[in-house]
Amino acid sequence: MWEVTHMNEYDLMNLYFNFIFKDGNKSFRYVYASYEQLVEFKNWLTKQNIKFPFVHQIQKNECELLFRSKNFETYDTAFKTSYAHDFHKYIAKEKEKYQVILLLGIDQQFFENFDNSYNHDLMRVFRIKKALKEDISLYGPFHLFLNALYQIDRWPGVFIFKGEQSVFYPVKNIEEVKECFRLIETNKIFEKKCQTNEDQYFIQLSDLHLGTKKTDNGLIVLQDSLDELYHMLPHDHQLKFLITGDLMNSPNRKNMYAASHFMNRLKRKYHSDVTFVLGNHDVIVYGLNLLKKQKTKVVAYLLGENIKVYPDVKMIVIKIDSTSQGNLARGMVGQRLLQEIEDELLSINHLEDYTLIAMMHHHLMPLRKDDFLKIKWNEKLFMGKIADSTKALVDAQDVMYWLEKHHVRYIFHGHKHIPCVVKKGNTYIMAGGSSCGGGTRERKSSYLSYNLLKYNRKDQVFKYCFVFYDDLTKQERHRVKIKLFMEDQNEVSR
Repeated sequence: MWEVTHMNEYDLMNLYFNFIFKDGNKSFRYVYASYEQLVEFKNWLTKQNIKFPFVHQIQKNECELLFRSKNFETYDTAFKTSYAHDFHKYIAKEKEKYQVILLLGIDQQFFENFDNSYNHDLMRVFRIKKALKEDISLYGPFHLFLNALYQIDRWPGVFIFKGEQSVFYPVKNIEEVKECFRLIETNKIFEKKCQTNEDQYFIQLSDLHLGTKKTDNGLIVLQDSLDELYHMLPHDHQLKFLITGDLMNSPNRKNMYAASHFMNRLKRKYHSDVTFVLGNHDVIVYGLNLLKKQKTKVVAYLLGENIKVYPDVKMIVIKIDSTSQGNLARGMVGQRLLQEIEDELLSINHLEDYTLIAMMHHHLMPLRKDDFLKIKWNEKLFMGKIADSTKALVDAQDVMYWLEKHHVRYIFHGHKHIPCVVKKGNTYIMAGGSSCGGGTRERKSSYLSYNLLKYNRKDQVFKYCFVFYDDLTKQERHRVKIKLFMEDQNEVSR
């Protein structure tokens, strides 16, 4: 179980929604895992003017007994209480209401005086009180609330759900907020949908290492997660996958066919486009660059063009092979390849009209794990830095200079199995984790991860990057780390 000592208001709100409308037993175990978490949840309920009589009555000495009981029913049987009856009665009442969330953007004063005045038998209103920041971390977002998160670049806004229906409205002034409440009161709120036809979604996968029992099991979890994600995203435009290397654990014939089958599944099931670059495991047999014939076969089978043009979104993907000159896990690009790519770019008419992004396998700079992830003992020591240097890109500085010179603002890579989004100057760098699991752990849990990005076709900028962490055991709700590209939004709005 994830041990969270302090939850932000997004976590508390989503915990409430999961508790009431979805996985009550999981949320039950989470809330009552410690008295400190229970107190935090109680205080938040009080601020929201939510009266949970059975929750507020729980005393410190009952927490451990409740956690062991797994649910209210077994606790009631043992201790002759009526918590389960009260709980289900409350849920039945709440399901009849519209759940309304007022979501702040950058302006912290936008929704003042709107939190209590509209609370009644028809609706329950929540107001997020902290202004939006560039980095947001959430634990177990309620599945419908993800529809609001996918529009986070349009906040402030009003998100409403009832049953399995939901809608998000961006708002510019208080009159538009009041109009949302009028639509709720006349039961017309779900008739008009928010227009999102400028949104283009990209999914970055990396380091799948297909061909081992562990990653083959992780592939099942990944495919289930992608299926769920795909059904929630708008389908106005073709979904695009970027795979930043190490599709296979080792380049034998069986693994090549597995990688090909996986990519074809992505294309077929999600009607998507798939672009990839090679990783060191795709061209080196178990870490050793000895079998040149084998390596040549794999490269010939997989390699394609150095650049790929997406005319529908006015985007050019620069595919940089960082594996051809590397030794062991180290990579190198070389000036010759960069010159070849430059020559290809110069052949494109009106190049200045395109957004340029780059894909490669090896990382350009050191990466930092998210705070909740476990840091291995050797990563903290000097030997950890030495080990990291054996995986780095030899000519990282030269490559970074070339990318900056050619105004490449978005770079995607993998290799380290550490999902991370950083900004260097005017350039965003998206590191992919391990999309079938490996390298990201927290106590007893292991995770796979992948990145979701939204691209605005009109403004030709990426709006955000979501890092999804999914527990490989499927026992826990997933985590989401959001990096909002706020400077891009400000540049466009001006």
